[in-house]
Amino acid sequence: MNNRGWLALLAFGVLALLALDSFFIVNQAEKAVLKQFSRIDKADVEPGIYFKWPLVEEVVRVDGRALVYDVPTQSFLTAEKKLLNVDAFVVWRVNNVQRYIVSVGGGSSNAQVMEGRARQLLDPRVNEALRNEFASRTVFQVVAGESNVEKLEGDKAVLRDPVTGEMTEVPRDQLDESIIREAEGESGANKPAGDNLKMANDQREALMDQVREKVNESTLEDLGIEVVDIRVKQVDWPDQVRGRVFDRMRAERQRDAAAHRSQGREEAEKIRAGADRQRSEILAEAYRKAQAIRGEGDAKAAATYAKAYNQDKEFFRFYRSLQAYKESFKDKEDVLILEPDGEFFRYLKGSQGQ
Repeated sequence: MNNRGWLALLAFGVLALLALDSFFIVNQAEKAVLKQFSRIDKADVEPGIYFKWPLVEEVVRVDGRALVYDVPTQSFLTAEKKLLNVDAFVVWRVNNVQRYIVSVGGGSSNAQVMEGRARQLLDPRVNEALRNEFASRTVFQVVAGESNVEKLEGDKAVLRDPVTGEMTEVPRDQLDESIIREAEGESGANKPAGDNLKMANDQREALMDQVREKVNESTLEDLGIEVVDIRVKQVDWPDQVRGRVFDRMRAERQRDAAAHRSQGREEAEKIRAGADRQRSEILAEAYRKAQAIRGEGDAKAAATYAKAYNQDKEFFRFYRSLQAYKESFKDKEDVLILEPDGEFFRYLKGSQGQ
């Protein structure tokens, strides 16, 4: 192939590349802008197929869907100055693509690079909003979503630890307004369980909504990013205090167990005392009845003996003498020394006992 053929082939290749670079496609999951020499010529291009000048105009695409990422674990102080480790995640999306590319892109057209920078810019805003909200709530309110304000005294609020029952005073202005309103109104203890659960869910929703609104105040205007939702995944004690917290909880459980055992022993003693009393009453009643029955039997036996004695007194005396002989000479070793003319042997002398 001569030089002219190579030149024609090269020209065809250049024209093909220019033709391919003259069109671009924006799909439904993307947001795009058209830049001309680093200047945005068309913002927020709708999904579809478009023409552009090759080598002059450039298309910058970003993901238009809702994105989720985990916020690094941070430590926050609560209203009673207790430190908590908080894990959260953020759901966000690009709201103003032009402002997003200008503020976050930093001259880059790579969507992943801009997404990484967006996370770096979102993290301090999210952490600041979470820190402010946690500082206006107690540990119990953050975890359970319920208020543990025992009472309000002037410019102070008295908080009750639900585990230990310990009372803590904090400045009233440090607590969230919703908590103050709830403390001034009807207490949760007087409400049905369903209302308490709904109130707890409302408290959590209020916490997350306030964090989201505060973050959006700056991100929408500065970064073109809308924070759709912020959720706390886990709240835990820091490693340096977790052991002491568990020790206190363990001591509390042991105290409760000891109280339950003491109550159990007390109830057991009451049951034993009642059983012993019932046993004594049953035995006494049984002995009384036995003695009464025995007395009745003895009386009947005595009456029978008396009747028989009265029918034949001599035979009865003879029979009793035989019984006495039998008992006296029952054992071979028995020795009985009597006078021959004694009354004991009178029935041996004759049938009439003479």
